[in-house]
Amino acid sequence: MESRKKGTILLHAWTLQRLGNEHYIPNTHWIYLNEIINYYDNIILLSPVKVLDYSDKIDGHAISHLKNVSVYPLPFTSGGYISSLKYFFSYLKAYRNLKNIDTYYARYPVPFGWLQKVYGKSSKRIIHYVGDPIDAAEKNPNFSWIKKTILINGFKLENSFYTWACKEAKVFTNGHHIAEKLAKKNIQATALVSSTLTDNDFYFKEKNINPTEARFIYLGYLRTAKGVETIIKAFGMVQRKIPNIKLTVIGGGEFDTKLKSICNENNFRNIDFLGHIDDRLVINNLFREGDIFLFGSLSEGSPRVILEAMANGLLIISTPVGSLPKTFVDNEEIIFANFNDVEDFKNKIISIIYDNDKYNFVRKKGFEKIKDFTIKNFIKSIFYEA
Repeated sequence: MESRKKGTILLHAWTLQRLGNEHYIPNTHWIYLNEIINYYDNIILLSPVKVLDYSDKIDGHAISHLKNVSVYPLPFTSGGYISSLKYFFSYLKAYRNLKNIDTYYARYPVPFGWLQKVYGKSSKRIIHYVGDPIDAAEKNPNFSWIKKTILINGFKLENSFYTWACKEAKVFTNGHHIAEKLAKKNIQATALVSSTLTDNDFYFKEKNINPTEARFIYLGYLRTAKGVETIIKAFGMVQRKIPNIKLTVIGGGEFDTKLKSICNENNFRNIDFLGHIDDRLVINNLFREGDIFLFGSLSEGSPRVILEAMANGLLIISTPVGSLPKTFVDNEEIIFANFNDVEDFKNKIISIIYDNDKYNFVRKKGFEKIKDFTIKNFIKSIFYEA
């Protein structure tokens, strides 16, 4: 471990849950937090907190035993930036009240993270772009032009404040395409490949794919912008020709009911919806039982799930979204399919399941490529040098 940094960091990044006096953090952010604590004496989580009752399901890990971590709670909202507007003064009060902060970190697009520019002028400041809400709205095929216009224009002011806050801050992005957009605004950002991989996540087994019983997996939110509908329709077309193939869908979201309706209306079979799974060991085991990971997302920064699937020996068929085209070589380390293109996904699936040589070549090259894309290296890039 590198020599530890001294001082206090304010992390304006994640939503927490609270039951009684205990706060809980989701598994992915738990992995991040356990790396970040190695670089600072004190960590303050500035977080919206969802208060649970004892009938609710807890999603994540308790943090009370992390003695150098404290929580400054903010009002909880489930609708993102727009629904947070009514709580602006709660955020303002938090930044006013929190003193003696050596480093400020804001995970764009968390609401009002740009306040670090106002209250942290003499401190180190980090702004980390993990996604692009404007790009996501523009590319969402299920949004009307009216909804797109409202969402994009409604976020422009917040986005401009973040642009202003980037001046004199250390700026990182999940993916090169976001860094390139910021460069047009004269903001120099370091592009990163986001990762939560640990040594236990790497697993590769020599095998051949059986085209008549191929196993496909999707993991992620069930939202329109994730392109899951494209994946399901493409799989369904292949499944009509090869009845025993199987698709496992891991994740939850507002599109869940619609996707299940699509399956029923089209008589797609062998599609299992497992819902949200937070246990990394369970997910890794599901990956290791599969053959091909399908990803149809329309807008991403640096999709961690691609690395997680590759680390477990899966071949990836994905849209060329976010950082992927700058990170991986098509037809060597990954296979790209067109956005919103059911036919192209179907053709790519059929082509690869009948070509064991290419199947093993691509998945092995992908596995070798990501060996250095670990959580330790990712967190070090942000918090050790900044």
